[in-house]
Amino acid sequence: MFQSSNTRRSGRILALPLLLSAMASGCALWPVEQDAPAPTGDRPASEPAAPETDTAPPEGTDSRPETETDTDTAAGTDRDTETETETRSTEPTEPSLGLHIARSSSAESERRVFLREQGHETLDPGRLGYYMDVLGARLRQELSGQPSAIDHQDSGIRVTLPEGADQARALDTIGRLLDEFGASLVTVIAHGHGMDASDTSSEGTEDDVMAAGRRLENAGVAPERLVLRVFGTTTPAGNLGSEAFSPQIELLIQPLAAS
Repeated sequence: MFQSSNTRRSGRILALPLLLSAMASGCALWPVEQDAPAPTGDRPASEPAAPETDTAPPEGTDSRPETETDTDTAAGTDRDTETETETRSTEPTEPSLGLHIARSSSAESERRVFLREQGHETLDPGRLGYYMDVLGARLRQELSGQPSAIDHQDSGIRVTLPEGADQARALDTIGRLLDEFGASLVTVIAHGHGMDASDTSSEGTEDDVMAAGRRLENAGVAPERLVLRVFGTTTPAGNLGSEAFSPQIELLIQPLAAS
């Protein structure tokens, strides 16, 4: 028994230095507490973070954001705008270039601009006089023996054709010649008998000028080169200085300058 008591006393004596040595080295045999998780956001360190959960909307609820609806609406508006633009682009912005009665006083100038933009044959300013001189000489030669009057003016060449059976033949001759002299714009004027000079609504006279235009077109003159008009018999355009000569159809042929 004395030996056992000595043994326990020796064990305690040995254990005490070991405990002091462990405490000095920081390796005491105390339970180690784990560090608390670092605080996230505004939550205190002691508050556990809420678990992440899916926040899917209830079944039957549209999950698309409202901006998508606005996008769809804007897209629909764009499509409507494009459709409207396409519709407007197919609508004619000016009368067809086919044969029609001109109502605007600026029809000739507008047609010149169109012909230049389309790359139609034009003349250098220095060639205008010579070109019209040659055309006038050819007209006099081709229409020799036919009832007509040719007046060479500063604005161009005016050809007057009285009504009668020879008028159609003269128009065919002029049309073939104008097909050769393509750098020109032709105004066809019909004068209605018994009409006031300012009256441009006679249906019969419109038929006359349309028939003359078709005659020239069939002879080779492109319709975009023709401007058709209707005037009364007392219009200054028909004044030839002779009361005995009352023209039914007049042609005003003007050169098409490059600028």
